[in-house]
Formats: sequence, C-alpha cells, structure tokens
Amino acid sequence: MNQIIKRFVSAIAGLAIIFSFTAIPAFADSLEGAEDELTDGVFTYELINGTYTLTKCSTSAIVDTVPEMRNGYAVTAIADYAFANCTAISSLTIPDTVTSIGVNAFASCTSLKEIKLPKKITSIPNGSFMGCSLLESIDIPDSVNTIESYSFYKCSVLKDIELPESLSNIEPMAFAECSSIENINADNTKNFIFENGILYNADRTNIYRAVSNLTGDVYIENTVTTIEPGAFSVCAGIENLFLTSSVKTIGEDAFGYCVNLKSIDFSEGLETISPIAFKFCTSLEAADMPTTLNEIGEGAFYNCSALNRAIIPEGVETIGNGVFTDCPKLEQISIPKSVVSMGSNAFGFTLDESGNYVLDKSVKMSVYSDSAGLKYAKDNKIDYSTVDKSLKNIAFVTIFIGIVIVVIVFAAVLMARGKKGAPMSVRKADKIAKQKEEEDNYKNIVD
Repeated sequence: MNQIIKRFVSAIAGLAIIFSFTAIPAFADSLEGAEDELTDGVFTYELINGTYTLTKCSTSAIVDTVPEMRNGYAVTAIADYAFANCTAISSLTIPDTVTSIGVNAFASCTSLKEIKLPKKITSIPNGSFMGCSLLESIDIPDSVNTIESYSFYKCSVLKDIELPESLSNIEPMAFAECSSIENINADNTKNFIFENGILYNADRTNIYRAVSNLTGDVYIENTVTTIEPGAFSVCAGIENLFLTSSVKTIGEDAFGYCVNLKSIDFSEGLETISPIAFKFCTSLEAADMPTTLNEIGEGAFYNCSALNRAIIPEGVETIGNGVFTDCPKLEQISIPKSVVSMGSNAFGFTLDESGNYVLDKSVKMSVYSDSAGLKYAKDNKIDYSTVDKSLKNIAFVTIFIGIVIVVIVFAAVLMARGKKGAPMSVRKADKIAKQKEEEDNYKNIVD
C-alpha cells in the first residue's frame, strides 16, 4: 500500500514538472511580458497608460477586424507601420475604441480594398494608406480635420473621395499619383470647393487635386497662387496648360506623369518650380520660363524625353540636381549670370540601366565667365561658349567705329572752314575724295 502511494506521489510530481516546461511556456507565448506587451500570434500589443496600442500585425495574417479589448484592456491606438506590408488583408474594420492611427500604419497593404475607420480619429497621418493599390474608396470620418502628406499616395484605383465637414487641412502629396480619381465630394465642408474637376480651398488660392480624367486644355484661374504638390499628377489627358500671372508656386510632382502635355504657357509672376514638378511629361517640347522665376527644383523636368528647348531667364538663382536629366533632345542651353547654384547632373546627363549618370558628349552650354554655369561646364567637361566675352568684343568694335566716325566728321568740319574761299571745282573734288576715304576707313574697321 505504501508503495502504491509513493508511485502516485511520484506520478503527480512528474506531471507537475512536465506542466512546468510545457503549459507555462505556452501560456507565456500568448501573454509575453504580460505587464507591458501581449501577443496572440497575429497581433502584438503594448500596454501604455492603461490601454493597449496595437504595434504589429503578422504580415501573412488574414484578418478582417481589429479587436476592441485584449486581456481586459481597451485597444485605443494603432502604432506606426503596424499593418505595413500585410498583403493578405482585403477588408478591415477598426473599432471605435481606437482614437489614433500611426504613420504608414497600412502602407503597402496591396490587397486592401475597403477599410472602416473609427469615428474618433482626428487625422489621417503621413503615408497611412500609401501604396494601397486596390483601395477603391474611402469614407473619412466626420472627426478628421487633417489629411496629412502622402496619406493616399499611389492609391492607383481610388475613384471616390468624400471630404467630411470637419476637414480643414490637406497636406502636400496627400492624393498624389492617384491615377483613377473620378469624383471628390466636398459638399459637406465649407473649407474646400470642387468645381470643373478641380479641388480648391474656399478662397480658390490653392489647387489640391484634380480628377485624373481631365483632357485637352487646362486654364488655371487667376485667383490661384499655389498649385499644390501632386495636384495634377497622372492626369494623362492634359495637352496644353495655361498659367495666369497670379500663380507663384508650382508644387512638387504637380504635373508628374502628364504624358500627353505638349505645351505650357508660363506667365510672368511665377517664382518657383518645385522638384519633379513636370517629371515624365514625355510629350513636352518646350519650356520657356518667365523672367520672374528664381528657382527650378531638383528633377523638375526629369525624363521629359521630347523637350528640345528650354529658356532659363536672367533672374533664376537656383537650378537643382538633375533638372534636365534624361532629356536627350535638349542639346543646348544657356545659363544666365544670375544663377549662383547649379546642382549635379542638372543638364547633359542620362541614366543608364544600372542607374548611373552618363554624359551626352554632344550637348553644349552658353555661360558667363566667373559664373556657376561656367564652373558646372568645366567640372563636367561639357563643351561651352562664353557669352559675355563675345558681347565685350562687339561692344569694343562698336565704340571704336563710333570714335573714328566722330574724328572724321570733326576733321571734315575743320577742312570745310579752311576752304570756304576755294573755287567750286576744288571743293567738289575734295568732297569726293573725303567720301571715298570715309568709305575705305569704314570698310577697314568692319573687316
């Protein structure tokens, strides 16, 4: 009997040891660092100030709902990059307990077609849905007052956008390169106006986004001062652009990938062309910029493969990196003396298949001595001519001719006074001789 009892006690002890090495670790996996962090195999949470922030979703997870509660605590926030690259999620509902969403929270969720956002968030942060290439529509809650930069960048099938009454701010590039936008409903907000396919602020001073199916000629209204970054990007049907003198700034990527844009009427008044403003405008043939311009940003005309003429006026001070990179038909350019900064690979270079810059040896530059343009030409071994030296030579010849003519006229007057009493025949012969001498002198000077 005692031996049976001993065996029973030993068995219980063995089970306890086994449980200590199996059951407890399994429990720890589901509540790893239970005081601060929780994981359930799909989501990872962090306990912050008495509520959970969802910090990570497994990139292979197939889920359609974010939990409201975990381990007795409410889920109130989604952290930066929490769902980034979760390519298996097609639909997602976020509960109303969530009051904030982090930067790039759903970036590159390439299967995401629809999402229900919570009612209490006040902003859609930077890059929240960037690269969600199947997201077709978005219902922005009435609590949102700001759509931050790159929020919906490259959502290439996004068609309909409804702006809430609470919205007061749309940051740069929020809807850039959204190539399928057909309608923007701004009826509920007093801060924006959507008219003739273009979204303005209430004062019509800023253009934020145009529908992507605009075609033909586009005339910018004379109230507009700023064309915001990405405003007309991937509007492939635009052919001719007419700017008014009110426009001061063309934003980054404002007309990127407008592949049928053939001409731009740059009015006086424009001051800044921002980086990559006209990148991949592959039908654009000329860029005759106004005298009010002072800055051309990095890559402004990158890969404008049909561009064969660009006039940069006196007054421009800054030409950024790669402004005319991959513009193979632009073989000659004049750089004004006012330019004090000229970036690398700004003119005369193409990119090879490996992404290396290759100099086109056929290009030529006209520059001023002691200028940023001359330094750029020398540093990159580009063939150039110096403009102001030619002008000095012309001015010298002109002044010399003028002096000689004055001397001849003065001498003729003196001679005429000394020969007032001479016979008519002598005076006539002298006049003929003098005319011949003047003609010979002028010919010698011009030659």
